[in-house]
Amino acid sequence: MPATVKRFSAVANPHEIHQYLKADGVVVIEDAATQQTIDSVIDEVGTVPGGQTFALAGKSTTFATSLLMNPLYIDLTKRILTDTCIIYYENERTVSTSDPQVSQTSIITAQPGSAAWGLRRHDECHHITHPAKREADFGIAYAATDITTKTGAIRVVIGSNNWTDLRDPTKKEEYLVELRKGDALLWWVYLYHSSKPQLTKCSTQTSILLSAIATAGFRRQEENQYLAIPWEVVEKYPTEVQRFLGYSISRPYGGSVEHMEPLDFLKVKGDWSKYIPVDLI
Repeated sequence: MPATVKRFSAVANPHEIHQYLKADGVVVIEDAATQQTIDSVIDEVGTVPGGQTFALAGKSTTFATSLLMNPLYIDLTKRILTDTCIIYYENERTVSTSDPQVSQTSIITAQPGSAAWGLRRHDECHHITHPAKREADFGIAYAATDITTKTGAIRVVIGSNNWTDLRDPTKKEEYLVELRKGDALLWWVYLYHSSKPQLTKCSTQTSILLSAIATAGFRRQEENQYLAIPWEVVEKYPTEVQRFLGYSISRPYGGSVEHMEPLDFLKVKGDWSKYIPVDLI
């Protein structure tokens, strides 16, 4: 029997989902977001252009505070991308933890009759050799419209996240994923997939995906969040969103400013008398 993409409910056990992700590289979460939430994001964005539009977390407060921070996605992101190391300093050893951060957020659209994007892995900017020895990225894409084989489908090669670089995907190994509005695709970026739904020429509906990719805290972000999203927008977000966007250190020290947590640096605004030193290890 050909492999199929496993589907879970939004309240499924994260541990079970994690196991399927490690094996298959992809799962679908049904009803991951309400249609009202999806509509709120689209309303905040306004006119949705064709192709791929980045910095979605700066264009929609609802996306940044709700969809990006989906508890299941955050749970799995931490399981997959959190990294620890042991720091030795003068006869003492300390465990430092590097938490995940956002790598990029975007809207992916395809107009009727649009050609599919080619199959790819989404970890090129991290110079990964496969099978990877360390985790790089983990993504989620919400369907903002129904995505079917008539209006378009997401192409994936199940299990290819575990392949070497010497194996190329073939057409017969592709699987087409259909989503209802509000469903979400979770994928390990080592997986061969198409970044854009493949639409048939008879389609009359534009397909829209709302996407986020997280990376390990010690890696460089694909999209520079500090320039892509103005601080005037970010400062209105909850602290947990700010930290996920990268305004926190990757312990030890990574991303610090004046040997300070970025948020602490921004809060004191140059008045060091207000700064309370913290251990960055």
